Order: sequence, then structure tokens, then C-alpha cells
Amino acid sequence: MDVQQFFDALTDAPWLLTTLDLIGIFFFATSGALLASRKQFDLVGSLALSLLAGLGGGFTRDILLDRGLPASLDNPIYLAPPVLVSLLVYVKAIAPHRLNLTITLFDAGGLALFTVTGAMVALETGANPVACVVIATVTALGGGMLRDIVANEVPSLFDPRGIYAMPTVVGAIVAVTVGLQGALNAVTGFLIAALIFTIRMLGYRYQWRLPGADISMDRDSIDRLRAAAVQAQQAARHRMRIGRRVYGPMPQAQAQEVAEREAAAAPAPDGFHYDAVEDVYTRDIPIVPPAGRDPRQGARPTAHDAPRQEVHADSHLVGEDGWDGWDSDVELSVTSDDYASRVHVEDYDPQTESITVLDRASGRVARLDAATGIMDVTDPRTGWTRSYDAPEDDWVKRDADGEDR
Repeated sequence: MDVQQFFDALTDAPWLLTTLDLIGIFFFATSGALLASRKQFDLVGSLALSLLAGLGGGFTRDILLDRGLPASLDNPIYLAPPVLVSLLVYVKAIAPHRLNLTITLFDAGGLALFTVTGAMVALETGANPVACVVIATVTALGGGMLRDIVANEVPSLFDPRGIYAMPTVVGAIVAVTVGLQGALNAVTGFLIAALIFTIRMLGYRYQWRLPGADISMDRDSIDRLRAAAVQAQQAARHRMRIGRRVYGPMPQAQAQEVAEREAAAAPAPDGFHYDAVEDVYTRDIPIVPPAGRDPRQGARPTAHDAPRQEVHADSHLVGEDGWDGWDSDVELSVTSDDYASRVHVEDYDPQTESITVLDRASGRVARLDAATGIMDVTDPRTGWTRSYDAPEDDWVKRDADGEDR
């Protein structure tokens, strides 16, 4: 048997497509089960993500090509890898230390193999070359997209950090070109898969990026983000002052820890307030001075009469030695918590009173400097930071080193 006959035999082998499909399903199913583990899903959730990741691409491919019953339902053996992987991950037989890297490794393996099998199936149906490339790409990306969407993750396809779709498209073009020459077999298929896997992992390792659109936030969005950041900053400042006055003198490190805990705490339900020292929510019990008596004069209630942990920060302030009355240096009106529905407080520095918030709608991170009023907004898709000084000023684009350009 000469070399050409050998390759023809590999191409016509009935087990080739099934084998590549099963290996690809195993890789994708493993990435789904590991993601479920990171999300702390139960066995049912793990199995669901494994099935979606492992079989989603093949389902999409067979439906687009109108092949009738999808192969994964026609042949029960396709269900074996997701079920096996879910059990192995659930019992910690597969429990890697570097979870994100391992998920990416298995995802890249499934991406590579499904690109090749998608091209093979599309070529067998007689589709035109362009359609074959599209089918191969959809086959590779479909399972991962379903996995990430169901797990409430941003699909890897839309993450600019590390190229994802490009290796698939390149591999699909190469696979279809080789297939049109009649040379797409086990050997060339694995070589093409290795090429896709290598490009994907190099992109992940070195954070390769494709050029992205430079999309600026509109003026109204910026104003709303600034207003929410200012509101969160005022609330954090207020909580820190109230915490220091209510809980009495404390070491600077402890005071800073309490202030940070106050700033990051979720809004308290009606009728309760947050106790940062004890890290609990307690019911409001206002302290009312005796009728007809000025709280700044006369007898002072003891700490026993007015427990610290039950003092409502909105009413009266109690120090370690009991009644302190009202303090003119402390704001008595608590800032509204409306900002909590728009931004999440990532960090608050009680020394500089600068605050960092995450915009829940866009995912952008804004840092508001209390001293200068400058707000730096970072777009997580591109990593670019833009500095916003005031409504009448323009954006200033900064590179990674913080230099204007």
C-alpha cells in the first residue's frame, strides 16, 4: 500500500468522524463541568452544562445542515462523555488547582476538534466552500456559547482578552481547503486541530487582541455614572464617620477595616441598619431623650440603657461611655441608597475618600478622586481608561502607562 492509498483509507474510515466527535465532546463537556464546579452547581447543574457544552455545537451543525435527527440523539454513545465527565468532576476526581487555565485548555481542545469535524460533515453534504467554513465555525463556537450563557458568563467569543473566534475561522478555512483537495483525514485533521489549539492557547497566554471599535460613553451616561459614584462616595464617608462615632475610638487599621466593610455592605432592609463591627444587621431602636429635656444638657443615659449595637445611626450617637448627644460634625441625613441599583462599590479609601465603583449596566469601572473630582473610567473589553474631568471637558484617552495620547 503506497502513501496515497494509506491516506485514502484513513479518509474513508467509518470510525474517524465518530472518534473525533467523541473526543471533541469530551473536551467541551469537561470545560462545562469545570465551569459548573467553579459556579458551585450541584450534579444536575454540572450535567446540564456538560451536555450543553459537549453537544450544543453538534446540534447546531446538524440542524443547519438539515441532517434529520442530530447525531448525538441518534447514537446514544455521544451522551457518554458528558455523563462520565460530570460524575468525575462532581466526586473531585478531576479537581485542578488552576481552574480557569484548565477550563481554557479543555475548551480550546473542543474548539479545535469541532472545527475539523464541522468541516468534514459540511463537505460530506456537498455544501459550498463558504458555507462549509461557516458551518465549521458555528459547530466549534455553539457549545461554548450555550455553556457560558446558561452559566451567566460573558461568552468567550465576546471577550477581547485572548483571541477566540479567529483560530476557529483560520482552522475552518484550512480544513475546508484541504478537504476540497481530498486530503482531509485523521492525520491532517489532527494537525489542523493542533494548529487551532496552539493559536488559541498562545492568544490566551499573551492576551492577544484584535482591533476593537473605539466606542465612547455618551454624555448622559457619564453624568449618571458620576452622580452614582458621588452618591456612593457620600454614603461611604457617612458610614465611616457614623461608625467611628458610634463604636468609639479604635485603632486606625480597625477603623479602616470597619469603614471598608460599611462601604461594601448591601443596603439594610427597612427597619434595620448594618453593624460593621459585628458584621450583622440589627433592628433600629431610636434613642429618644426625656420629654422636655435638651439632649445636650442634663443627665446622660448609660451604655446599659442604650446598647451600642442597637443604636440607630440616623438618630443619636453613642460612644463607648454612653450618650454623646448630636454632633454637628457628623451628617445626620443618610445618603440615599439609590446608587446601589446602578453601581457596585469595589473599593473605598477612607484616607483619601476616593471610591471605585462598577457600573452594573455596562461593566465599566469608575474611580472617582475626591480631591480633584476626576473620574477615570476603564472599559473591561478594551482595557482603555478615559479620564473625565467635568461635563464641559472632553475625554482624554490614556494608554496602559497612564500617559495621555
